[in-house]
Amino acid sequence: MKYPIIAMTLLALSAASCGGRGVASDSSAQTDTVSPARQLSLRLDSVSRAGLVMFGHDDDPVYGHTWVGDSGRSDVLETAGDYPAVMNWDLGGIEKGDASNLDSVNFERMRAEVIAQDARGGVNAFSWHAVNPVDGQDSWQCADTTIVAQIIDNPEVAERFRNQIRLAARFIAGLTDASGKKIGVILRPWHEHTGAWFWWGSKQCTPDQYRHLWTETRRIMDEEGADNILWAYSPDRVKDIDEYLERYPGDEYVDIMGADVYHYGAEKGVDSYLAAVDATLGAATQAASEKGKLVAFTETGLEGIPMADWWTEVLLPAVSKYPAAYVVVWRNAHDKPGHFYAPWPGQESEASFKKFHDDPRTVFAREMNTIR
Repeated sequence: MKYPIIAMTLLALSAASCGGRGVASDSSAQTDTVSPARQLSLRLDSVSRAGLVMFGHDDDPVYGHTWVGDSGRSDVLETAGDYPAVMNWDLGGIEKGDASNLDSVNFERMRAEVIAQDARGGVNAFSWHAVNPVDGQDSWQCADTTIVAQIIDNPEVAERFRNQIRLAARFIAGLTDASGKKIGVILRPWHEHTGAWFWWGSKQCTPDQYRHLWTETRRIMDEEGADNILWAYSPDRVKDIDEYLERYPGDEYVDIMGADVYHYGAEKGVDSYLAAVDATLGAATQAASEKGKLVAFTETGLEGIPMADWWTEVLLPAVSKYPAAYVVVWRNAHDKPGHFYAPWPGQESEASFKKFHDDPRTVFAREMNTIR
């Protein structure tokens, strides 16, 4: 019964909320044309208004717990019988001109899977673990606290940074469907900036410097014609809305208020996780309500999923309290046996995940075909 109920709900909400929320700097808002970004915003808005949440998974169809590179595979598909409604991809490496990203996903394979996910009704989102433009070290090498300052003050570094953005923008702008129309996607740049583990973190740059990083990224993306983007702002754990918005770049630069909160410590960490979700996703929800934005649980998960009932007893109750359009769990590494965030057939949380899939509040790819 799940599919027809969700189909009717989404169709009704799509008709009722055709105005929807605006898209930051969407030029099509003044015309009769609905841009790919605007269309995606309307779809997410319909899901949120219906009290539903799309499930997402990082790198879902390109590798899994014990496999890599196969076609037509997915740990989520093989466990629940459907693809995730949202697939997250990482652009890390595109800024160097590499053929594959930091997790060895070939960018042409990524492009093909983005097109396939769009064709099946699903949504595509991008994170970006970019190397820094000063010395090319990866995102996690954050001892140098001058990188963002150098992007602003050093002309050579600034130009290298602009070239990095251009390469990413051209890839995103080139994502088109079979008819040649651009595919609307979500981009979540410079994420988890409230932490200090990336070169753009809270101890690596000031709030003003971070805002410059974001607005300059947006300016260059726009110049390169990457107008098919919804922009997601995603702090890691925060105490309150003031901390959540401390580095916010401005309403004209953001479409989605996100939250990145991981669960640590299995059973012993449940209360801490739920409190962090309430604080951070709660702040995102408050900010979104005040600013007319969408809400999403942009990154979460319990590594190794050592709790058999995690999906139904922890994640679903946590996210269902908020109008999040989607929730994304991280990747299932093929080369690190304990580094996975979605189950596969035989994994101890399989039964809970199937119940999570069957719950009328969750949306997977099949249901998304009902709203375009």
